[in-house]
Amino acid sequence: MAKFKPGDKAWIVESTIFVVEVEIVKYSGGFYLIKYPKKSAGYKVRESRLYKSEAEAKGNIK
Repeated sequence: MAKFKPGDKAWIVESTIFVVEVEIVKYSGGFYLIKYPKKSAGYKVRESRLYKSEAEAKGNIK
């Protein structure tokens, strides 16, 4: 079962230090197609890389 649905906002940790808000576009086979809100760019990521809140994402930065 998908943790997010299309249109939801999520947060991702990039380069192990930056927390970025993204928009969920599509879910398929354990991967999400995500899009940056202010850009037309996006890519697929595993569900384990996405967080429901900014605080949760920051808490996972090592």
